[in-house]
Amino acid sequence: MATISRRALLATGGLIGAAGVGIGAGFTASVHHKVAAPPPPPPAALTSALAAQGQLLAGYDAALADGPAVLPALRADIAEHSQAIRALLEDYPGWRLASESSAAAGVDATGAAPGQPTPSQPSAAPVAGTVAALITASKRLATSLAAAAVDWPASDTRAQQVAPVLGSIAACLSSHVQVLS
Repeated sequence: MATISRRALLATGGLIGAAGVGIGAGFTASVHHKVAAPPPPPPAALTSALAAQGQLLAGYDAALADGPAVLPALRADIAEHSQAIRALLEDYPGWRLASESSAAAGVDATGAAPGQPTPSQPSAAPVAGTVAALITASKRLATSLAAAAVDWPASDTRAQQVAPVLGSIAACLSSHVQVLS
């Protein structure tokens, strides 16, 4: 049996006691977590444009059976417009956050539950499946997109991407009006 000196025993006990006090102090210290603020929501002009494109697309789908032969090509343009707007929205962290959280909650990316109006267009009715309704809806959407492109704030870091896309979609919708008239 090994002999332990009193000095070694006291030194080891003191070291263990100091470690215990340090650990105990660590458990009682309050921790202050920094809470990140959620990112701002995406611009309402983009979310409402996406919702309006979706309504226009539904109108094209309803008119395909009885409409002119050019409707499938025009419908493909509308689908591409929706994809372009969705790509712009992906650059906004608030859109990605809303998309991820709403997918889990069973709502669409604009924040509306399926079949419910979007917050940016509370009273927007679906586009009727007639050529006349498609012309009217396309004119209205082209006008609002052109205005949004012109009025887009230059201070927005994404202005050089957003404004040309909105203007191009407005011009394309105007050409749809001419083709359908």
